[in-house]
Amino acid sequence: MPLLTQTLLIVAILATGVLAGSYIDRAFVGLPAWQWLGPEVWAAYSRHADLGVGLVLYPLAAIGGALLTLAAAVSFHFDRSASREAAWPLYAAVVLSAAGLGLTLMAAPIMLGLPGVTDPAALRRSFEAFYFWSHWRGACQTLAFAFQLWALATLGPNGQP
Repeated sequence: MPLLTQTLLIVAILATGVLAGSYIDRAFVGLPAWQWLGPEVWAAYSRHADLGVGLVLYPLAAIGGALLTLAAAVSFHFDRSASREAAWPLYAAVVLSAAGLGLTLMAAPIMLGLPGVTDPAALRRSFEAFYFWSHWRGACQTLAFAFQLWALATLGPNGQP
């Protein structure tokens, strides 16, 4: 069973790592550029990227990562041979993954509504609102990734301490 927990956690880390890396790139590289270029350019990019391949990749990584993290936590809970040191970071990763999904419920409608928005003032409001919610969501997903790594490190080789 420890190997099952470890395997689930590794796959969850891969999915959540996509989200964490994406958030870090957008927060420190993309957002400053979009602020300088303006919401019209951001909207054009987002319509092709986030509402293109991103429409499949991001939900798959977010939902898949959260479900895999939960599955790892359930496996861990029933495995009495696994190091109990992994409990706190693993359960925190579950909560943070769930919070990231919850905050997506605030950000996603803004992005999904973007194709119908053409007014520059409305685009500015969409840009600001999307990035507000995305910062909170991205912070939760990045922290979930860090806690997943911590939990994996405490499990040790083959899920043992």
